[in-house]
Amino acid sequence: MNNSQNIQNEINLKPKKKSKILLILIVLLVVIIGVVTIIIKKDSKKVKTTSKKVEVPYSLKGNGLQTFDLYFSQLENNEKNSVYSPISIKYALRMLEEGASGNTKKQISDIIGTYSSKEYQDSKNMSFANGLFIKDTYKNNIKKTYIDTLKNKYNADVIYDSFKTPDVLNNWVSKKTFDLVKNMTDDISEEDYILANALAIDMEWVNKIQSEYDIYSIQYKHRNFSEYISPLRASDYSPLEFDNNKLKAKAVQIGAVANKYDIVKTLGEEKIRNTVKKEYQKWLKGNREESCYENIEDELDVDTYVNNYMKEINTGYNDISSSTDFMFYTDDKVKVFAKDLRKYNDTTLQYIGIMPTSQSLKEYIKNIKADEINQLISNLKPIESNSFKDGVLTHITGYIPMFNFEYQLSLKNDLNKLKITDVFDSQKADLSNLTNKKAYIDSVEHKTNIEFSNDGIKAAAAITVGGLGAGDCGFDYIYDVPIEKIDLSFNKPFLFLIRDKETGEVWFVGSVYEPIKYVEYEE
Repeated sequence: MNNSQNIQNEINLKPKKKSKILLILIVLLVVIIGVVTIIIKKDSKKVKTTSKKVEVPYSLKGNGLQTFDLYFSQLENNEKNSVYSPISIKYALRMLEEGASGNTKKQISDIIGTYSSKEYQDSKNMSFANGLFIKDTYKNNIKKTYIDTLKNKYNADVIYDSFKTPDVLNNWVSKKTFDLVKNMTDDISEEDYILANALAIDMEWVNKIQSEYDIYSIQYKHRNFSEYISPLRASDYSPLEFDNNKLKAKAVQIGAVANKYDIVKTLGEEKIRNTVKKEYQKWLKGNREESCYENIEDELDVDTYVNNYMKEINTGYNDISSSTDFMFYTDDKVKVFAKDLRKYNDTTLQYIGIMPTSQSLKEYIKNIKADEINQLISNLKPIESNSFKDGVLTHITGYIPMFNFEYQLSLKNDLNKLKITDVFDSQKADLSNLTNKKAYIDSVEHKTNIEFSNDGIKAAAAITVGGLGAGDCGFDYIYDVPIEKIDLSFNKPFLFLIRDKETGEVWFVGSVYEPIKYVEYEE
């Protein structure tokens, strides 16, 4: 055996020490928690950097909603609750790209494209932080250029620690997540460095979905219509029959009314006067309860009554009311409900729920296109006059289910399908801009927990004239009005997005198959 073979055998007999990078991502909405972990292993084999020309249909162009953002929901379309954070995955890829070279870098760059996220500032309601934790005994192996890049481009904290206990890491995570995530990990003694990204938001709705204090009540004088939503109490959550009665979901109620039916202009003032005058005269002469005669002095003469009636019925046209702030869109295929969270640090996040009505959610997600979702978003209508049709009274009713669940994304497998492959291959990975040791990514994990709560989603053309209002001693002549009812209840599995309303940046994508179950007399 020659000398070169002896040397090679000695190299092969040496045990391989693991060198790990953990990329930790924490996300919170009211209580949203997400974790991404990337473990990088050293490898002594020669790095191969064969360049390949590949198609990149998921390449990012800017930061609005794109195919990439929906891709993971299509890959893990398993008919169960799911949630992930596209912005977090993009940040992880950006920071990984900084440490890569050769074909490894190219594969990541092909996907990340021209993406450049808005810089989000920390506040008491939003935290966006990066950190690089380096073991004291390993600090000479992390390249200074990589450290400088993380500091300058990602405002990363660089922290040196013995890694004997996870206290330093856990305290950093806890601080960056408003103390909502504690004891992030139990043991980091085997790690050499940890790359951490903590994203945390704790935001309220602009207005609660269902008020806890105010009654929402709409009535129009002399019209056969009324709407009433009581204030929400702990025991007042509505039971919503969900997914063909598979369960009763805990839901809150929304409502809106747009009165675009001009009854006086449509029927004519003279016709209304004559009809009401005739019916009032009949009532005055008719058989009333004995108690009514006791108050006969209070009854108005016919002309006075009709004049008052006309003043009252002439009101209400073009009135728009809503139990809370929201936007909506419906057609024969989907229902869409959108609602804004409060603005923090000049950032407004918007929740958008999309429920397919003509097919299953699984089928809908399978064929979903980013352009279609963007079109639905552009079709969203606010609760204002221009959003509603003339000639009818539009009545929106709806029940929005609450949900709270955790999900773990199989991110490594998903990225492989995106053709980011070399970085996971011990023979092909090139992370030479990150460390002076040969390394590759062994695993990637992405976990998110989301809580959606109340704190923190056919035209009637005929006019029927009739109906006498002879309750008790009073008299009223009630007109039926044409009502177009829009049911915005989310009573089937649905998709949701949470996005930056200004830039279109998607923070979360998820699907809800099992909302919180309704419990009667809940404490």
